[in-house]
Amino acid sequence: MARGLEVMGDVVCPVVPVLIGDTPTGRTASGLIARAGLIAHLVEQPAVASDAARFRLQAMADHADDDVDTAIDILDTCIRAARQPIATTR
Repeated sequence: MARGLEVMGDVVCPVVPVLIGDTPTGRTASGLIARAGLIAHLVEQPAVASDAARFRLQAMADHADDDVDTAIDILDTCIRAARQPIATTR
Protein backbone atom coordinates (compact mmCIF):
# COMPACT_ATOMS: atom_id res chain seq x y z
CA MET A 1 0.00 0.00 0.00
CA ALA A 2 1.49 3.33 -1.07
CA ARG A 3 -0.22 6.59 -0.22
CA GLY A 4 -3.44 4.77 0.54
CA LEU A 5 -3.45 2.74 -2.68
CA GLU A 6 -4.10 -0.96 -2.26
CA VAL A 7 -2.27 -3.12 -4.79
CA MET A 8 -3.89 -6.54 -4.97
CA GLY A 9 -1.99 -9.82 -5.03
CA ASP A 10 1.44 -10.82 -3.90
CA VAL A 11 2.84 -12.32 -7.10
CA VAL A 12 5.40 -10.42 -9.15
CA CYS A 13 3.57 -9.82 -12.40
CA PRO A 14 3.39 -7.09 -15.06
CA VAL A 15 -0.36 -6.71 -14.39
CA VAL A 16 -0.91 -4.47 -11.37
CA PRO A 17 -4.46 -4.37 -9.99
CA VAL A 18 -5.25 -1.41 -7.71
CA LEU A 19 -8.42 -1.77 -5.63
CA ILE A 20 -10.81 1.18 -5.70
CA GLY A 21 -13.96 -0.26 -4.17
CA ASP A 22 -17.25 1.13 -5.43
CA THR A 23 -17.94 1.55 -9.14
CA PRO A 24 -19.05 5.22 -9.08
CA THR A 25 -15.74 6.25 -7.49
CA GLY A 26 -13.90 4.13 -10.04
CA ARG A 27 -15.73 5.75 -12.94
CA THR A 28 -15.04 9.26 -11.68
CA ALA A 29 -11.39 8.45 -11.03
CA SER A 30 -11.10 6.81 -14.44
CA GLY A 31 -12.01 10.04 -16.21
CA LEU A 32 -9.62 12.06 -14.08
CA ILE A 33 -6.80 9.57 -14.63
CA ALA A 34 -7.30 9.57 -18.40
CA ARG A 35 -7.22 13.38 -18.49
CA ALA A 36 -3.98 13.27 -16.49
CA GLY A 37 -2.41 11.09 -19.21
CA LEU A 38 -2.25 7.70 -17.49
CA ILE A 39 -3.72 4.53 -18.98
CA ALA A 40 -5.52 2.56 -16.26
CA HIS A 41 -8.31 0.19 -17.25
CA LEU A 42 -11.28 0.14 -14.87
CA VAL A 43 -12.65 -3.32 -14.06
CA GLU A 44 -16.13 -3.14 -12.61
CA GLN A 45 -19.28 -5.19 -12.07
CA PRO A 46 -20.15 -7.72 -13.50
CA ALA A 47 -16.49 -8.69 -13.96
CA VAL A 48 -15.89 -8.15 -10.22
CA ALA A 49 -18.16 -7.71 -7.19
CA SER A 50 -19.96 -4.36 -6.92
CA ASP A 51 -17.68 -3.25 -4.07
CA ALA A 52 -14.46 -4.51 -5.69
CA ALA A 53 -13.89 -2.19 -8.67
CA ARG A 54 -10.23 -1.90 -9.52
CA PHE A 55 -7.83 -0.40 -11.98
CA ARG A 56 -5.71 -2.78 -14.00
CA LEU A 57 -2.35 -1.32 -14.93
CA GLN A 58 0.32 -2.89 -17.10
CA ALA A 59 4.00 -2.51 -16.16
CA MET A 60 6.52 -2.69 -18.98
CA ALA A 61 10.25 -3.40 -18.98
CA ASP A 62 11.05 0.08 -20.26
CA HIS A 63 9.20 1.86 -17.43
CA ALA A 64 11.75 3.72 -15.32
CA ASP A 65 11.41 4.43 -11.60
CA ASP A 66 10.30 7.97 -12.48
CA ASP A 67 7.50 6.54 -14.65
CA VAL A 68 6.26 4.44 -11.73
CA ASP A 69 6.45 7.41 -9.35
CA THR A 70 4.48 9.56 -11.80
CA ALA A 71 1.82 6.85 -12.20
CA ILE A 72 1.47 6.53 -8.42
CA ASP A 73 1.16 10.31 -8.08
CA ILE A 74 -1.57 10.45 -10.74
CA LEU A 75 -3.47 7.50 -9.27
CA ASP A 76 -3.29 8.87 -5.75
CA THR A 77 -4.37 12.39 -6.72
CA CYS A 78 -7.22 11.27 -8.97
CA ILE A 79 -8.59 8.60 -6.64
CA ARG A 80 -8.54 11.02 -3.69
CA ALA A 81 -10.37 13.60 -5.79
CA ALA A 82 -12.95 11.03 -6.87
CA ARG A 83 -13.60 10.09 -3.24
CA GLN A 84 -14.35 13.67 -2.21
CA PRO A 85 -18.03 14.39 -1.62
CA ILE A 86 -19.64 16.59 -4.22
CA ALA A 87 -20.35 20.03 -2.82
CA THR A 88 -23.89 21.25 -3.24
CA THR A 89 -25.04 24.83 -3.21
CA ARG A 90 -28.43 26.06 -2.09
